[in-house]
Amino acid sequence: MTTLYTGLVVSALRKCQLLLQRTGESDLQSRALEEAALFQLWKAYRAFLAELAIQLQLGFEPESLQVILDSLESQGVVSSEARELSLLSADPDSWLSKLLQAWKQLQQLAPAPTRESVRKGANLIPLHSIAFPASNAISAEILLEWHSALSELVRRQRASLEEC
Repeated sequence: MTTLYTGLVVSALRKCQLLLQRTGESDLQSRALEEAALFQLWKAYRAFLAELAIQLQLGFEPESLQVILDSLESQGVVSSEARELSLLSADPDSWLSKLLQAWKQLQQLAPAPTRESVRKGANLIPLHSIAFPASNAISAEILLEWHSALSELVRRQRASLEEC
């Protein structure tokens, strides 16, 4: 079943793939491409949650997976697709958990400078705080793995939902 969100999922996954095929001329450009790719992965995931909510006939666009799970529980409905997503997000070593953690870190603002660093004349906008907070934890290769995993999950769950 095709929904309004089906095209958004496909589009975001394709944009992520295109971004990851590009190489930056500098470390800052590479980080910008990686952050943009992460945004597209998050966008694809959120659109997929909305697609899942429609297919489960929940009647709303969910803010998170937890909202879907709570709604299903209140209705006494069980969804193997939602359960799989729940298990993935609860496992700190899963690709989905790591993707969501990277997205959360990307959204955090850099910590405010301390009085001591300002007094010592430290740069108020250090270059390193523009990149990922855990810059060594993310790379184009990891983003490609997450892209593949999310693409496979979407394909498999769509096939499963169409069988029902």
